[in-house]
Amino acid sequence: MSEGLVERLSSDDSEVRNEAIVEASESRDEDVVVALAGLIVSPDVGTPARTAAAQTLARMPDAVGVGRLKELLEHENPEFRVLAASGLEFHPDPATVEVLLAALVDPVNKVRNVAERSLLAMTCVFTEESHQQIAGLLDHPVPLTRSPAARLVGAAAITGLAPRLARMAVEDQEWLPRVWSSRALGELGEHENLEVLERVVTSDPENRVRAAAVEAIGELRAGRSEEVLRGVIEADPEERIKRAAEEALEDLQRGGFEGD
Repeated sequence: MSEGLVERLSSDDSEVRNEAIVEASESRDEDVVVALAGLIVSPDVGTPARTAAAQTLARMPDAVGVGRLKELLEHENPEFRVLAASGLEFHPDPATVEVLLAALVDPVNKVRNVAERSLLAMTCVFTEESHQQIAGLLDHPVPLTRSPAARLVGAAAITGLAPRLARMAVEDQEWLPRVWSSRALGELGEHENLEVLERVVTSDPENRVRAAAVEAIGELRAGRSEEVLRGVIEADPEERIKRAAEEALEDLQRGGFEGD
């Protein structure tokens, strides 16, 4: 049975091959794993089929294909690393989280972006070890690594890293990490973070950072959220920020916010 499946996976007929890729998700055969991995690295196969092959490797029973994806995540070809990171989204477990977090330091931006997307889909399986790994990434010298790490703190509700996010929101030398740390502080929902966000929204020179802080203040729904947002509307020189504050204020009011 697996022999016929391997043959169909190597078929020149795309319809036959695509049907075989779907069927392969139920196989435990190592020859099928090899054939699927071969599709991923084949120059003669289109991106949709290669992506589907990566996802199938992740879905195979007993994680028989996951090891091959992890190997591809370290391949010298960044295109293969992207496909591997994309496929691993479909095998959420702590070991997968570990290798995807390691991919956030990849030198290629697309690899980092896809790894981040996959991680955002599996925050429910983050462990204390995952949290510690993310904490280390918050101090990484590359801003495009610090930024997704900050985003993951908010998405996974890692409240213990709120003080580190607060420092990043105020002190980071790059605007993008300040954006994502500000947004994450809002997602964490801890009202004591309002003081930091107020500082960001009133003093950060980058309007994209102030806009992120405005959104976070609205999301916090803290006792002084309305007061701070009204202050932004009155004082911020940028119309974009004023509009963001007005929208955040409207959202508060629609939600029955009473400032308690």
